[in-house]
Amino acid sequence: MDIHALLTRLGPAAFLIGAVLPTGGCSSTQARPNWMRDMVFWEERESDPRFKGPTPAEQVELLREQIELVPKMSPQEQQALAQQMSEAYRNEADPLLRREQVRVIAGCASPAAAETLTSALADSEPDIREVACDAWAKHGGPLAIPKLADTMKHDADLNVRLAAVRALAKIGGSDAITAVAPALEDEKPAMQYRAVQALREMTGKDFGDNANAWREYIRGGSPPEISLAERMKLQVF
Repeated sequence: MDIHALLTRLGPAAFLIGAVLPTGGCSSTQARPNWMRDMVFWEERESDPRFKGPTPAEQVELLREQIELVPKMSPQEQQALAQQMSEAYRNEADPLLRREQVRVIAGCASPAAAETLTSALADSEPDIREVACDAWAKHGGPLAIPKLADTMKHDADLNVRLAAVRALAKIGGSDAITAVAPALEDEKPAMQYRAVQALREMTGKDFGDNANAWREYIRGGSPPEISLAERMKLQVF
């Protein structure tokens, strides 16, 4: 069996197999199925300093394939994967790999996942903090809205703050609407515009791009919505 194909198919299970393999002499090894012997061979090669592992591009591809497998995993498998990815994230210097690790973690229902996504919101790389916002929207849970609201208000990078608003809109609901509302008061026009888009998506209301009308609505008022004719005119232009 081709070992690269095996690793791709097994994903995180490949790292766990070593823990359950029987120990013993040569007779024990020979009694194992071929794929188990392949795994032992792979582990021995991986510890050899002469062995050259997968390139960063190959690792990124493997992580992206892993994302598709996470929903099919059992809760126990997701927990093991989250722990594995969390440790990898803490020790990874390559921001491209950290970014993909965060995406894998997003789908795992595990406390370790929430801890790592929290760390990712404080990553030194703005691109990873953006990905972390999207990851929180996917991961959900009681911490998602508070974490994203804090990022929306305090992150130093405008694009990250915009990503936080977008992620809150994906989550939706009254708590997310309340969390987005302060962005209407932001000094950056881009934040106000993104807040309006998010509120339109979450509420089903349409007051156009009039931030004042949206502020009134958030305060409990009833500003007039734009007409169908106005909407069609805006779409044309």
